[in-house]
Amino acid sequence: MNVLGLGLMMRELLRDYREVLGGTLENALSEFEKQIKVQAAEVISKLISEPIMMGVSMSYALSRDINDLPFTTQAMFHGMIGKDYYKVFEYPKLTLNQDGSGNLVIRMKQCIMCAGINDIAKEEIMKKDYGGTVATLFGTVIKEAWDYMEMPYQVLEAKETKCFLRGDPYGEITIIFAPKSSK
Repeated sequence: MNVLGLGLMMRELLRDYREVLGGTLENALSEFEKQIKVQAAEVISKLISEPIMMGVSMSYALSRDINDLPFTTQAMFHGMIGKDYYKVFEYPKLTLNQDGSGNLVIRMKQCIMCAGINDIAKEEIMKKDYGGTVATLFGTVIKEAWDYMEMPYQVLEAKETKCFLRGDPYGEITIIFAPKSSK
């Protein structure tokens, strides 16, 4: 599936949310992000634990080594978009701090959400990030994988940090994580 196709599907869903909610694009984006968290968590947990091809589940592609996170993320892009994923995404960059916290930065050459969009003004999205829905999706995928593997990390935040619609030269999502606190 190409990025423009994904963008058009997501855009149509946002139009429906906006119409049903009778509100602004900002409200539609907020509601869409809430739904993504719920739906993605359910779908990802099933993909990880249930056999999907020849009796093998996605769990076999996961690694418990935090340093493998960029590679695993790149493999997710390949599965999501296909062999041309590299035309959309740069290789993810992982930063680990001494305290075990860190972040994963995912830079996009094309945005899944706004590919081909030229009729949305910055003022219309207001304080929301148009790509925040994609950030929420990626953060939820990582959270579910870590929960499944009982990793000692938690996703604190997933947010869009650079946006084509806001005039940035590339799209960027940052997923911030930390060790789970011991209780």
